[in-house]
Order: sequence, then structure tokens, then C-alpha cells
Amino acid sequence: MSVTTSTERTRNPRGQGDRLRADLLDAASELLAEHGSIDKVSLRAVAARAGVSPTAVYRHFDDHLALMRAAIDHCWREFTSALSVDPVTEPDPFERFTIMGQRYVEFATAEPGMYRVIFSNDLPVEERKGETAMAAFGLLVDVVAEMLNANSDGRDAFFVSTQVHTWIHGMVDLCTHHPDLPFPTVDELVAHLPFALDLIPREPAG
Repeated sequence: MSVTTSTERTRNPRGQGDRLRADLLDAASELLAEHGSIDKVSLRAVAARAGVSPTAVYRHFDDHLALMRAAIDHCWREFTSALSVDPVTEPDPFERFTIMGQRYVEFATAEPGMYRVIFSNDLPVEERKGETAMAAFGLLVDVVAEMLNANSDGRDAFFVSTQVHTWIHGMVDLCTHHPDLPFPTVDELVAHLPFALDLIPREPAG
């Protein structure tokens, strides 16, 4: 890949190496989203996007594959962080579910590049056997399990969570890729999701 060499930026002061690593991960994530292939994203291109020399990349990553794996892992961690709702500050699982749905849409809208990296692009990299992906999904399974238990609903939480994610991902994908079509808004569709999947609070029996 032909890349215009950028001027190497000033070395980070002691203690700011983590900032450079984060910049490199952001740059790699952006390029993965743009190209949709790890083979089309070179170390030199990542360095140029981050404004450093290629040598600086090797101070943080052993090779190209290590950087690609770390970039995908970075996208998943950012997504997981965005979805996290503290059960101490919001103990009601139905409210947490609603907040998580809103944050899912906000992340997909605000970070379309990262969202494409983790859900849309075909990136054949063994990303810790799905460890970081399942961390994000685990947040959904946990809150769905609480909702089902509160309703004395015997459905399998993992199965219902898969339904939830399939629906919300489809809604986001449909509405963001076809804004010219007369669909309801993604916010309206997501708000209706608990009703469609019978995940609303029920009155105690008796």
C-alpha cells in the first residue's frame, strides 16, 4: 500500500506511552473500518494515520498481526464499556435494559467505524476465541436473565439475548444504511423491542 509519510511527532513524555498506544489502536481501527480487510492495513499506514514513524509502532506491537488483533480487541472493549450500566446505581433490570439499548444505538451512530469492525467487516483474525465479544454479550445475558427471573419466565436467557441482539443489530443496520426509506426510526424500533419479545415487567401473580 502506498502511504504518504507523515512527520514524526514529538516523543511522548515519560508516562504517556499508553496514550501513543491508544492513538495507534484508534488509527488501526479507523483503517480497518475503511478498508474492511487486515491485509489492506499496513503498519506504515497506521503510523501515518497516528502521526508517528513506523518504528514507533514496533515499540508497542510485535508485528502486523499483533496490532490487528489488538485493534479489534480495542473496538470490542470500547463497545463493552459503552453498554455497561452499574447495577448499584440502576438496580432495576428493566431500566438497565432500556439504557443499554439506547447506548447500543448511540455507539453505533457515534462510532460507525468501530461498529463495522466488530459486526460488519469480515476480519479473519483469531481474536482471543471471542473472549472480548462474549464479554459484551455477557452484559446482555445477565440483564435479560434478571428480567426473566423477575417475571418468573422460564425461557433461556442466552437464547432470548441472542434474539434481542439479532433484532437490535438488524434495526440499526437497516435504518443507518437505508435512511431514505420510510422506516420507523431506530429509536422507536428499539423502544418497542421489550414489548415484541415480552420483556416488560409483569404484575406478581395473585
